[in-house]
Amino acid sequence: MPRLLTGLQQRLRTHQLSLRDLLADAGYANGPNYALLEAQGVTAWIPVFGHYKPEVAGFVYDQGADQYTCPAGKPLPFQKYATNQDGGWHKLYLAAYRDCQQCPLKATCIPKSQCKKIAKTIYDAAYRRAWQRQQTRRGQRLRRVRQSTVEPVFGNLIHHYGLRRMNVRGLAGAHKTMLLTSVAFNLKKLLRYRHQLHQSAVIALPRPLAAADTRFCLRSRWARKQNLPLRK
Repeated sequence: MPRLLTGLQQRLRTHQLSLRDLLADAGYANGPNYALLEAQGVTAWIPVFGHYKPEVAGFVYDQGADQYTCPAGKPLPFQKYATNQDGGWHKLYLAAYRDCQQCPLKATCIPKSQCKKIAKTIYDAAYRRAWQRQQTRRGQRLRRVRQSTVEPVFGNLIHHYGLRRMNVRGLAGAHKTMLLTSVAFNLKKLLRYRHQLHQSAVIALPRPLAAADTRFCLRSRWARKQNLPLRK
């Protein structure tokens, strides 16, 4: 995302345009991307995808104290930062060992653990704002717009332009293939919507003869053949 965003902003500045909203696929839904766009003043319309949940069922979060409260009323304060298997940073909230061991809800809450633990990504605030945006009417409309404009392009490139797989090696070859395919797709689209030039001509047709004129012409032709004087 950072490299793509930098190149996009440079091209927009060339045409004296600014980037205020960004609509992207759910594959770009991660904390660093949300935080990067917010830092640059860009509203991210990227659907939150994955295991993120804005709320922890049964637990109430106190933003001022930075702690959770369990259904039994016991606190789970913030303890430390840690990393997950993917290397992402998150915050750990731990309940006291004594509180969990004496809790009547332990059998249903944490039957195999010593104490309750909640892990939240350090980008939880950015995730939450993105999730709230996608629930709005505008977020739903933008999702439908993308499904009807962007997704069909990928389908055409895959099924009709041979991009189901890359027949080249390396990123440079793949980039060249994508570039040529995009040029072909855009040229075809341009030809479809270009203005059609129509040539028109006006032909003056002879005036149709009335019935009386037709009879006079026939008499004139017969009189000339008989060498008779012509009378109307």
